[in-house]
Amino acid sequence: MVVPLQLVTGPANAGKAAVVLDAFAAWAQAGRAPLLVVPTVADVARYRRELAERGLVYDATVLRFDGLLGLAAQRAGVRGEPVRGLARERVAALALRRADLGELAPLAAAPGFVRAFLGLCDELGERGLTPQRVHVAFDAWAREEPGRAAYAGALATAYGSYRRLLERLGRRDPALQAAATLDALRTDPHRWGATPVALYGFDDLTALQLDAVDALAVRCGAELVVSLPYEAGAARAAFDGRHATAARLAEIAAGATLALPANAGYYADGARTVLHRLERGLFEPDAARAGTDSGVLLLRGGGAREELELVAAHVRLLLARGVPADEVAVAVRRPEAVAALVERVFAAAGVPVSLQREVPAGHTAPGRGLLGLLRAATGGAGASSEDLVAWLRTPGFVTSVALVDRLEAEIRRDGLREVAAARARWEALTPTFPLTELDAVAAAAQEGGEALCRRLVRTLDRQRAAGPPRQAGAPWAPPTATETLDARVTAQLAAALEDLATLAAEDPELVPDADGLAALLAAVGVRVGDPPGDGRVVVADPLQLRARRVRALFLCDLQEGSFPAAARPDALLGDAERRALNAASGLGLRLTGPQDAAGRERHLFYAAVSRPEALLALSWHAADDRGNPVVPSPFLDDVLDLLPADAPTRIVTRALGAAGFDGALATTDRERALAAAGRRVGETPAPIPPLRDPGVLAELAGREVWSASSLETWLACPVRWFVDRLLQPADLLPEPEPLGRGRLAHAVLEHVFTALRDARPGPLTPARREEARRLVHEALEVEGARHRLSVDPQRDRIARRRVEADLLALVDHLADAGWRYRPAHFELGFGGREDPWPAVEVAPGLRLSGRIDRVDVDATGTRAMVVDYKGATAYPAKEWLPDGRIQVALYARVVEQLLDVETVAGVYQPTARPRDARARGAERDDAGTGALRDADLLGADEYAALIGEAATLAGRALQEIRAGRLEPRPATCGFRGDGCQYPSICRCEA
Repeated sequence: MVVPLQLVTGPANAGKAAVVLDAFAAWAQAGRAPLLVVPTVADVARYRRELAERGLVYDATVLRFDGLLGLAAQRAGVRGEPVRGLARERVAALALRRADLGELAPLAAAPGFVRAFLGLCDELGERGLTPQRVHVAFDAWAREEPGRAAYAGALATAYGSYRRLLERLGRRDPALQAAATLDALRTDPHRWGATPVALYGFDDLTALQLDAVDALAVRCGAELVVSLPYEAGAARAAFDGRHATAARLAEIAAGATLALPANAGYYADGARTVLHRLERGLFEPDAARAGTDSGVLLLRGGGAREELELVAAHVRLLLARGVPADEVAVAVRRPEAVAALVERVFAAAGVPVSLQREVPAGHTAPGRGLLGLLRAATGGAGASSEDLVAWLRTPGFVTSVALVDRLEAEIRRDGLREVAAARARWEALTPTFPLTELDAVAAAAQEGGEALCRRLVRTLDRQRAAGPPRQAGAPWAPPTATETLDARVTAQLAAALEDLATLAAEDPELVPDADGLAALLAAVGVRVGDPPGDGRVVVADPLQLRARRVRALFLCDLQEGSFPAAARPDALLGDAERRALNAASGLGLRLTGPQDAAGRERHLFYAAVSRPEALLALSWHAADDRGNPVVPSPFLDDVLDLLPADAPTRIVTRALGAAGFDGALATTDRERALAAAGRRVGETPAPIPPLRDPGVLAELAGREVWSASSLETWLACPVRWFVDRLLQPADLLPEPEPLGRGRLAHAVLEHVFTALRDARPGPLTPARREEARRLVHEALEVEGARHRLSVDPQRDRIARRRVEADLLALVDHLADAGWRYRPAHFELGFGGREDPWPAVEVAPGLRLSGRIDRVDVDATGTRAMVVDYKGATAYPAKEWLPDGRIQVALYARVVEQLLDVETVAGVYQPTARPRDARARGAERDDAGTGALRDADLLGADEYAALIGEAATLAGRALQEIRAGRLEPRPATCGFRGDGCQYPSICRCEA
């Protein structure tokens, strides 16, 4: 008796593949031309090779589920290609624009809405729901929840508009094509014939796929064998979410289910114990630990790069030991997000990889060229000479790249921004190469969307036919990987444009204007990356590897939020809406809530760790790119619960910023040397050499005048001084907001205290508080117009309010602080070209220039106190010398010489610390300024020594500067201990 469907179940590695492939081989040997259906394109190539090794070449077809449905459509007489990709998005966008969506209309115009809407259309189409049925269902939901009536009605209207437009165009989308195909087979099941079908590698089936299995097995009577990772009767968390699929397949199989037991024979001898234990015990609460962890490798990097460097080094080691590249796989969630880093790290390790992913066409050379042509020809928004150059750089278009280089150089040198000017320059340089294609594309754009699309297709076809440029007489050579990629991208763009042109023939509105078309083409997804094979290790999402058997699997990026991935509810209908809709209408839409997502993630992890025969490597990292700690995946704990208790002691680690390798992981002397250098504690090689240029050293030796801030910068970190004070790179960003606030605060305080002095000399007292507050407001009106604090108007207003609040709090504090000296001099400039006072020698050979914020004097005018405004920081006397805070001490000497007074105090006054605005600094204990507390009061000798030692420290700094002794000091380089400010220059390990 022939059973239409045989269902093969069992845990991972139970031998399901052997059963399926044996059945397939038997059918093939009987001349029945069977079909093997697998999940991915890579699986198609892999199983073709595997079947060929069995001698099955001509009588066996391997394809994906889309291919199965396409073949079924041919046999069922369902004509026409479904509308896909860009063309389908345009159909949906036009249908939404033409529909009366009410409150949904603004949302429908938002980026990303079209794709979310098409996802809903797929689900409704796969279930064979007509627009009428959808309207009835959504009306029922609206009656149950009147508050959602408008939204429900708009969604139903949008779906109806989409379906009507497809019908008018005489096209179907893939879901509707599949539904029509299965309906046709049910109507006339003999059309399928007797072709048997085997499905392998699917860990779950969609509603459409289950419907196809039912149609082929039950209605058409075709023989099918389907495998599913599942254990009936076992309440295993690894199979959560698979119960409904298993039950449906079992119903179709009508009892013809082969349940295979667990089988440890799949695993290599040295790894069998632990890998089989993981398969049997993962996510089981009472599972026993394995007696060994041989066969499991745990890798932890300091950051994402270090994690991948560990993985690449271990992959390289396996390849060196003779493991074939196609027996090693690297699994990572969302590989497109880390593709650039993966390719750099593995290339540096000498490990070729195959990492195929989708990128926007505008990020590829052919895509940039096509967009450049379109913009340059039609004069679209922002069209410039750069677009013309991008088109000319289209791979294979201009044989002599040097000509394009010359054109671009002249465009930049002469400032040619307009396309017409750049074209004229090109045609003057190359009279035999007129750019008539620009005129042809411009004329096609005038004719309409269909003509423009077909013209661009012809352009792409000519590029493909011409092929890459070759030198005359050069021997034939196979295309390079880059040339192959360019050809593939060009073909995908041509297909997308051809489909658009076909639709535009029926409805011209389906093609937007040239600017809109350029935006659409830039976003078209194209496949890039080397294909598997030729000694390349596959890097892919775990979903792409679920049908593969490998010797070693590296499962990477095991971080919380990555694996397991967070649930992503549907953008248009969340689970709450779906439950309400299902309850009101019986529509049966799927739920996508956290529980379902958790079950899918557990099963995917279970499937992934069950793939390798000999080695399972799990890797994660401890910190993100900014050094912030990140949490590892909770699935790691589930694995560790099954390993020996001491397994964490064998985690292989790589520190953040580590270089080189040693031991077995090192393959070159350079790697060993780098690793050895990292281990030499106390032997810090000079990250940056001293200044040696004679001209630079002569300039430093001849400079006569220095600023206190420059000397302080050197004391903090000579490398920072080298960048900030000697190189002085131009800042490409707006002035940092804190600096702007500081400048405004200085200007306001100068205005306030000058006005107070001029009105009535004396210290600020409680009696003058309101006068000072009024002057703050007055000064902010005057000075605020001269100071921009942020390029963002909103942030600028916020910053001004902050300055106002800080300064009002400051004058309140000063009014109550009991200062006895009176403010006398403000913004005292000296040593500069326009300053009224000359430079002052504060140490032998050291003349100082600068600007002193404020000088207060006593009632006799013979004693003085230096006041230096600081944002939120004040430095007590005990910190001056250890931290290199010498500015106020040097200014104390300057004031004595310029004003002929005795300086008895120097203070740092915070201007942006309203909760603790007290000044700190150094004061002679007989000065009586009232500004400082006991901790900052020094005896006369101690005060004089402090000022003298600060001058000596300044002189020593000057000697080091003139000697060019660059030295990294990462501990004091940044503000408040932020570490090295210029690591790309300094290369120090902070």
